[in-house]
Amino acid sequence: MSAERAQMPDTNYPPGDLISRGEFAMMDGRVRILESDMALAKANQTETKSDVASIKSGIATIQAELKTMRGWRQFLITGGIGVGWGLVQGIMHLLGWGSAP
Repeated sequence: MSAERAQMPDTNYPPGDLISRGEFAMMDGRVRILESDMALAKANQTETKSDVASIKSGIATIQAELKTMRGWRQFLITGGIGVGWGLVQGIMHLLGWGSAP
């Protein structure tokens, strides 16, 4: 009985007959639009996954670099760079160069 049931269609229509009502044609068009939208969404998802993996790799590299930059020497170097850049920005602001108000 199960072999017969597997061969029977799920509808009352014979297997060779196509349903040609307008509503079904409209649904077919909408399904095709949805399928193309899903293909685009999957492509965007794949691209986003690779971007996230790249960002995670960059963060891991930065973390590894920061772990090696411990100590007073590195602290003074990075602090000096920050103070020096602040002085350059202040001078540029006083001279009216740059975009700061």
